[in-house]
Amino acid sequence: MSKENTLRGTMLTVTRRYAAGIDVSEDAVRVAVVSRRLRANASVCVEHLETVALPSGAVIDGDFVDRAAIVASLREAFGRLPESGAWRALRCAMGLPASATLTTQIPLARLIDGSEPLAPSIGGDPRGMLEPAVLAHAERAAGIERGALAVDWSVQTREDSEALVSIAATARRHVEARVETAAEAGIALSAIDGEPAAALRAMRHAGSVELDADARYLVCWLESTGLHGWLAGARGIENEVRYPAPEHRSIADALHELAGDAAPLDCIYMGGQIELLAHAGVPLPVLGKTFGCPALPFEAAPYCNGTADIQTAHKHSPRFAVAFGLALREVMQ
Repeated sequence: MSKENTLRGTMLTVTRRYAAGIDVSEDAVRVAVVSRRLRANASVCVEHLETVALPSGAVIDGDFVDRAAIVASLREAFGRLPESGAWRALRCAMGLPASATLTTQIPLARLIDGSEPLAPSIGGDPRGMLEPAVLAHAERAAGIERGALAVDWSVQTREDSEALVSIAATARRHVEARVETAAEAGIALSAIDGEPAAALRAMRHAGSVELDADARYLVCWLESTGLHGWLAGARGIENEVRYPAPEHRSIADALHELAGDAAPLDCIYMGGQIELLAHAGVPLPVLGKTFGCPALPFEAAPYCNGTADIQTAHKHSPRFAVAFGLALREVMQ
């Protein structure tokens, strides 16, 4: 690279943040490269989208069975990225499937001694009050001893002022497999995040750009194991649902319960394997008519900003929601 291009890349890195989201699913590796200017309310731009097929059996239920095949696909995907000095500081995040992750919420009061005064900022843990309790709860819920778990947690306050602790836990081997496999491909991971959470982030970003601030809409992520659904509104995530579940007869039943009767929906966003909707008898057009609102597949196209080297099929593929959401996490931090 010439000195001029090196300098240009350095200056771009100073003014923009670049990140790659890596979605390793059972059929392919998908990579989304996203950038954002380092200023308040800056828009997000998709710089590149790439997919490389994986051989059958390389990934099964979140386990990296054939690491050599995954490493080769990662190298091929990143080898196709345009050469640019601005991408030398690329932050990379990889997804972890829901099947390998336990997520739960528990009231803060149940995790600490009721006689102990709360920390001044419940979002922190200055006296180490919560960490042992969180690990113990994750151990019981997952049925895996804490030494073999990787645990992430945070504290949020609801409108009724009750604090909830959100806990995400997975077998440490899943995290180690992703870090080690990425390293073999020459990629240093800065984060690992759950695939449903990443897809939710991507589609809520779409909602924040395309809908009014007080819009009420559904966000749905479809994969081979089922549907993850959320109701988003002015107050954030107001409800969520998982299907299949014993309490729901069908996907349509689950979505009706998710939407509730409080107010009509403004939109429905669908990401992932949306062809599964047709198999369930509720393709997108039918879903839109049922709820009386637009039902749209997630697309990265609105954020590509005229980038010429992105394949049209990738721009409009709802399967890039996870990769986009993973990259979005890194550029928004």
